[in-house]
Amino acid sequence: MRLPTPVLVVLLGAAFVTLMGLGIWQLQRNDWKQNLVAESHARTDAPPLDVTDATGLAADDMAYRRIHLEGEWRLDDVMFLANRARYSVRGEEILLPVQPAEGPAVLVNLGWIPDGARADVMAQLAERAGEPIDGLGVDATGRNGRRIPSGSWSNIDTDTMGEALGYNLVSWFVLAGPERTSDPNPNDPLPVDGWQRFHNTTPHMEYALTWFGIAAALVAIAVFRLVIAPRREAQARPPAPGGGGDSPPTSS
Repeated sequence: MRLPTPVLVVLLGAAFVTLMGLGIWQLQRNDWKQNLVAESHARTDAPPLDVTDATGLAADDMAYRRIHLEGEWRLDDVMFLANRARYSVRGEEILLPVQPAEGPAVLVNLGWIPDGARADVMAQLAERAGEPIDGLGVDATGRNGRRIPSGSWSNIDTDTMGEALGYNLVSWFVLAGPERTSDPNPNDPLPVDGWQRFHNTTPHMEYALTWFGIAAALVAIAVFRLVIAPRREAQARPPAPGGGGDSPPTSS
């Protein structure tokens, strides 16, 4: 059963408006993401902050800021993030509290190690204890972490971790190591550290073109259904009797 033409026009129009709206929304999302990328890169390119200037800053002010950290390595309080796989190898990440000369302690993610390497890596860290640490600040607010039965943690949660340690942690943490322009190599020394700049990985432009393409196809279908098809039907329809042709002869 065919829908009445007015109903079909309304449905097609509503679908077209919806598809165009989705495409425009994706363009707006792309602009928003590009602004976020530019802002984060500007923060990263700013001079590194010394920890004495950073511990009083809010977490969102520390996001994407490079930081130079000096203080006491609290190796007895090291924590681990469980179930962190890299290179198809199961492993964990090492979290080291560092106590600056003033202010609360700062949690430092020293990097990734494979399962079974904890003892060797901890021995190496003991030899390096007290070295300055350079890295990138990360906002830790809004994360929910808990200690799992193995004693490791499911996620970084500076409030809950601070309660477990018995002293305050700042509401941000540091990704230790240098900037990486490519993914880490499995042959890198342990722990595998470093950080990468924020980049937009969501293909908003491709999504927008998809929605606009569907809208264009819908217009083409509507033109064929409402304009071309009726014309073809009218042309193919035989003429009505008496509707044309030569007049029959008449008697005098």
